[in-house]
Amino acid sequence: MQNHDLKKLRDKLNGSIPHDEDEMELQEQWNQMHAELEALKAEDERNYVECRG
Repeated sequence: MQNHDLKKLRDKLNGSIPHDEDEMELQEQWNQMHAELEALKAEDERNYVECRG
């Protein structure tokens, strides 16, 4: 994969380039995974603050 391919994928993920029809499911999976990881991150940050006490 070349650098311009990675930039195109990044732009598709952030919404500045529209997806092809067959890529919409991948975007939905990415959105779900990203939301789950953000929730875990928030929980980790809360635990850190509580344990630092």
